[in-house]
Amino acid sequence: MRTFLPVAAAITLTLAGCTTGGSTAAPGAAATTLTVAQWTNAGAIEFTKQLNAKFEKAHPGVTVKLQSTGTANGAWAQLANSLLQAKSVDVLARFAPTQAAFPPESTGIQPSGVAALITAGQLTDLKNQPFMKNYDAATQAAAVGHKGGVYGVMAASYAAAGAIWYKKDLLAQHGISVPATFQEFLDACATFKKAGKTPIFLSGKVGMQGGIWQGIENQLLMKGREPAESVDVSAERAKAFWDGTQKWTDPVYKEIGARYAKVMQYVEPAASGVDQQTAPGVWAVKTDDYPFLVDGSWDGLTIQQANPKLNLGFFVLPGTDDAAANRVAFKPDLTWVVPASAPHKDLAMQWLAMFSEPDNYRQWLRLTGSLSAQPQVQNTGLPWMDWLDAHTAGSFTQLTPPWTPPGAPLDASGPDFYKLAPIGPDSLETILSRSAAAYAKSAGH
Repeated sequence: MRTFLPVAAAITLTLAGCTTGGSTAAPGAAATTLTVAQWTNAGAIEFTKQLNAKFEKAHPGVTVKLQSTGTANGAWAQLANSLLQAKSVDVLARFAPTQAAFPPESTGIQPSGVAALITAGQLTDLKNQPFMKNYDAATQAAAVGHKGGVYGVMAASYAAAGAIWYKKDLLAQHGISVPATFQEFLDACATFKKAGKTPIFLSGKVGMQGGIWQGIENQLLMKGREPAESVDVSAERAKAFWDGTQKWTDPVYKEIGARYAKVMQYVEPAASGVDQQTAPGVWAVKTDDYPFLVDGSWDGLTIQQANPKLNLGFFVLPGTDDAAANRVAFKPDLTWVVPASAPHKDLAMQWLAMFSEPDNYRQWLRLTGSLSAQPQVQNTGLPWMDWLDAHTAGSFTQLTPPWTPPGAPLDASGPDFYKLAPIGPDSLETILSRSAAAYAKSAGH
């Protein structure tokens, strides 16, 4: 569901509340099918099934059809594209494009993916829909806005960069509190290693080690800046890279790399062979080892299903030694869009209105582990979100990588974590030099 690059048992939705009238089929009329499509994610699918049942009850004669598949091997992209081409989907989940997907025309880079759909007029502007008042306008605009319009509902965002799960009981047994600074995190890892534990577990097979780098990067680059400035910080960096006034070999990236290396010395030695599909479960059942798991906040349900008795906690890697500068960076994720070609656009709006009702949205948060996009719905009551609930105020949208032209090598967008030691064979100097050269070539420097 994600690249670097939800937790509680299902609770039945109440049947209280209703939506406004609209395209409900009249008695005796042919049944109407509203098609909702999203990628497979255990908590999100569970919620959508419950909401669909509630919607059908409130709209006699309407059947909601759920289309879903996994994201591996391009399966989700293929399904989404086929539904769009067939003009058969009413509400469609897409990943939030963010403003990084709309480079200035002067770069010559054409938008792709969801951004291309927006610029081509293929998605419906939802900005003036009544249910949008439930959401933070600035966050929605940053996630899926373009030229004054807002072309979706960014419903899920996750702590991804530097996201760490931890075993509360294991930390308590060793007298360790949740680290607030980078050195405190290193000290905690050293304490566990001295006690014969392997401090950090992660899936190196899918590049989850990149979360360590990105967590440190976000904290260092955002130090001294207000949370609302994160979009500007991303844009400033992108322009500096494009103009050639900043590059991957600059001192700040060497500092990030040095800190990354200090953390990686505490990672499971066989991490390169660990698959993400099994990593959360393996970590959860090993209660006497692996105090920390590098993984996004979306995997809470998977972890608790693997070990319901685990006293689970979550925090974000403190990338600096200034506790006040270490804040939650969240990644805009699942965004509901309504294609311009939707067969039942009125019903689609009513479905989104029901989704957006605070009680329903709170249930979404509980089942997905998402951070809230609605200011009035914050504390979900999930035990593992206690740290997040206490640190929401200073959170910011995680930084996006510099613009890269189509066809640019992967190295141009930043370090290749599969090749960077200790997972891979290459030194930090080699990795950064390779990325700098690849970016310069792709940008025509």
